Amino acid sequence: MSFIGGYQSDVNLNGINFVGDFPVDHSVGGFGITTGVNNYVLELTPAISQYRQGMLLEVRFTQPNTGAVTLNVNGLGVKAIKKITAIGLADLAVGDLINGKIYLLLYDGTGFQIANASSSVPDATEAQKGITQIATTQEVTVGEDNTKFVTPAKLAAYIANKVTGLWKDKGLINCSENPFYPAGVVGDAYTISGAGQIGGIQGQFVSVRDVLYCRANNIGGSEASVGNSWTIIQANLELATELIPGYLKLATQSEASEGINNSSAITPLKLKTYFDNRNASEDVKGIAEIATQAEANAGVDDVRIITPLKLQVRLNNYFNREVLFALPEINVNPNFFFTPGRNQIALINGNLVVVRDFRFKPTSVPVTVSGHVLNFPKPVNAGAGFAGILFANSGNKFMYSIDNNGRVSLFGSFYDANDELLFNINPYVAKFPIELYQTQPPS
Repeated sequence: MSFIGGYQSDVNLNGINFVGDFPVDHSVGGFGITTGVNNYVLELTPAISQYRQGMLLEVRFTQPNTGAVTLNVNGLGVKAIKKITAIGLADLAVGDLINGKIYLLLYDGTGFQIANASSSVPDATEAQKGITQIATTQEVTVGEDNTKFVTPAKLAAYIANKVTGLWKDKGLINCSENPFYPAGVVGDAYTISGAGQIGGIQGQFVSVRDVLYCRANNIGGSEASVGNSWTIIQANLELATELIPGYLKLATQSEASEGINNSSAITPLKLKTYFDNRNASEDVKGIAEIATQAEANAGVDDVRIITPLKLQVRLNNYFNREVLFALPEINVNPNFFFTPGRNQIALINGNLVVVRDFRFKPTSVPVTVSGHVLNFPKPVNAGAGFAGILFANSGNKFMYSIDNNGRVSLFGSFYDANDELLFNINPYVAKFPIELYQTQPPS
């Protein structure tokens, strides 16, 4: 006995001789009941010998699926079962297989396709094409269902029902002489026959074919008294001006940056882009960032701006200010004694050099000095009176000079080991910030 398409037959197919390679498994599959869940097993009697493309099986599942599904028929191997959707084959979702229902499974050479699923097309959504249902008149009126569609007939009926009685045509009104608003009740509508202003000379500008609609009962009058009771529905949009509401073209970024066009609108994004790229410079007016106090004090930044307060703080820090500057030992000729605690130079307002207590004597006597002995702060103007006479404790006279690199040269003789030279040179203006000659005076 065999099963063909789900029907029993007394014909023994095993006893039939076929001529050539007749694909019997294409047309003869069988009926069976599965075991298991998701990974189902089917035993057909008689068993099939191989999976053949086009083979059709009638199968009843005893357990609903909880996810993707496979089927192994007569131990021939696991094959996936797919359903047909609007976008192609897809794995089965939870509950796609129902207890007791007989499914037609068609083998496609790779796996099985369900040929008699309840629906192969999904429900239509805003993101997916699919099937949907026509809304009833009541559903159209309520306007809450977002899954069904409205037919043209129901839409026309709905609009007609809503529009009927909304306004009453009161005829034409000529606004060329700037008339006041007429008396009106809610729903009154006038069509403008002559352009001008409605509500008097302080009223709204209107154009031919605009509609004047009454939205609150009123006795008529000027714009100030009853203008809020009327709505102007523009029929002919005009180019907006400083006096007339209307439409505008959006300005391009280049138009926004040039600042010449007076008839286009600038969007917030273009305005932000304009200001973000409109940095002030010596040649271009624009926006600038305020400098911090540290930046103002450093005097290096040439992009930010200084506020009056920060400028005052900076000037207060430099004017009427004295800073003691200890000359580093590297700037003293090694043949002379160096006392850092005493050899101090005062810097007034940052760069006015005044020697406060600078005593100078050789490491051995007698000695005649004639050359480079010290490195002092480099002067702003070289050779402008940076030379003079100094006296030692003994009364010996010395000549000194300071060159444009701040190198101090001394000329004279020391005879006594306790003889000190009081280095009271004339005050001078040094470069700011302070610079010193980099090479130690020769020994």
